[in-house]
Amino acid sequence: MENRGHNPEQSDFSQIIKGQSREEDVEAVLGSPTTKASYGENIWYYISTRKETRGFLAPEITEQKVVAIVFDEEKTVKDIQEYLKKDGKPVELVEKTTPAEGRQLGIVEQLLGNFGRFNAPGRSVNPGSVGSPGRI
Repeated sequence: MENRGHNPEQSDFSQIIKGQSREEDVEAVLGSPTTKASYGENIWYYISTRKETRGFLAPEITEQKVVAIVFDEEKTVKDIQEYLKKDGKPVELVEKTTPAEGRQLGIVEQLLGNFGRFNAPGRSVNPGSVGSPGRI
């Protein structure tokens, strides 16, 4: 069994009081959050995961808990939300790529495009002339 992330057994979320506790109080009781919201509301996430490995099989997440602490503009706790593994939803990956500007090179053009560029006669650098002005 492998525990990762925030350890909920060592934390006492009951000490965090909505409308009273501030950011510094939360950090003093729970420590630094696992992550913070990148945009939108000011939310701190405390994430814990327990994985088990059976034999040669890939590790399986047996328990997962996410506690989201939402702060208002005055940095006071506005809400506390808890999500368990059963609350999770599968995410489907999209197999799209972002097109690059310019012309797309085919595999043959990529392979032959560099042919002759490296170690071409007359294109080598003389180590003695490195750093000397006007000599190549």
